Amino acid sequence: MQETLTKPKLHPEEYHTRLWWMEILRGVVNIIFGIVLLTHTNFTLNILIYALGIYLIIDGALDIFKIATGKRGTQHKFTNYLFGIVSILLGLISFVSPRTTIIIIIAVIAVRIIIRGVRVIIDARRSGRKYEGLTWIFGILLMLFGLAIFLGENLKYFTFVLVIIFIIVYAFCDGIYLLVRGLLLRFAPSFVLEKKLAAPEGIPDLPADLPPTTRRAIVFVRHPGANGLGHIGWAFEWNNGWFNAGSVENEKRKSFAKPQEMGFWSAHTLDPIGAMQKQPSTYDEYKVFYITQPRPKDAWKTAIWESRQPYSVLRHNCNDVAYDILRAYGAIELLDPVEGLVPNDWYDAQPGPSYIIEERPVIPVHLHKMSKRELATKEIMLTIPPRILGTPPPWRVNGWRAWYELNYTLDKMLRDVRTLFVSMGKRVTKRQAS
Repeated sequence: MQETLTKPKLHPEEYHTRLWWMEILRGVVNIIFGIVLLTHTNFTLNILIYALGIYLIIDGALDIFKIATGKRGTQHKFTNYLFGIVSILLGLISFVSPRTTIIIIIAVIAVRIIIRGVRVIIDARRSGRKYEGLTWIFGILLMLFGLAIFLGENLKYFTFVLVIIFIIVYAFCDGIYLLVRGLLLRFAPSFVLEKKLAAPEGIPDLPADLPPTTRRAIVFVRHPGANGLGHIGWAFEWNNGWFNAGSVENEKRKSFAKPQEMGFWSAHTLDPIGAMQKQPSTYDEYKVFYITQPRPKDAWKTAIWESRQPYSVLRHNCNDVAYDILRAYGAIELLDPVEGLVPNDWYDAQPGPSYIIEERPVIPVHLHKMSKRELATKEIMLTIPPRILGTPPPWRVNGWRAWYELNYTLDKMLRDVRTLFVSMGKRVTKRQAS
């Protein structure tokens, strides 16, 4: 008789603190990048521009190939072909005329800065929190700076230099933050984890003050997954109270894998946490999102489509699949994975409290249609027949993904600067008041 070995259960603090080396490693890489950009600016910029060119050429070529071979169904083929051709041309310009590429990049950055400034002001108007005046100031400064780029010809070169300085400072700040965080996780974990591991109030049940149509979407995380980068799973609630849960496990840890090799699984269950914990490697935490107008059929069609796409470490990993399914379900507040390429970071950046599975191992179930007889099963592992057709989400069909990723990355950087600006303003205000 073969003996089954079970891994010892880790305390929530342990699976956070044992990842300290990953934070330090990422911090060191960012700092080294900042140093190289500072000391070898021209060389590093040429490398970045050439890399951007290769990125745009590959992205445009893939878009055209998928449309031509029918792998991407779309009603706007001409528009998508045009976008693909434009992407290739812009990529070629990066090699032929780097100066033109720089001008285009500056123009794009200026537009995004103005848009971000408007959004910051709108968010500040809607928010009634203290210190929102600082957010107003930050939004106005962004808009003025973006407009100054277009209005002042001499500012274009200055803006380019400023962008380089911004990237260098951002790399240093982000690297130092990760480095300090990693050291604290190693030597003073309670300083970092006290707030994170604090048990949220209440239970992940349906709030009484929301419409009766409200259902739940759930994001699960396995922090030690992918060698410390993290792993993501999903669950969403059907209208009858059951849940669909699943993930792309990729147990073989391949960077690219065929659909049948990537470990996709899905189940209809009355215990989504239990379904996640039955996997070879269990999950640690989860966040719940309340969707007032859920679209479970769209989410399920997206899950079918995702199950037939090859695994890719970029653009189709566990994080991307969970995001696509839950966004199709209606969880529009989820951040795009490009704003948190590391699954652990993406999970932490999502709004709402995080529930530790060890402390909240059960999600309340509300069955809306149930037989009076006892249920024969509470979980159904699903096998999707080939005849069942899936539907790709619109944001995967439209193409032009490279520009979305570049814009989202810039948005993330501006949002981080906003957080730093407001935090510093708060400290100065408090000191003056005291």
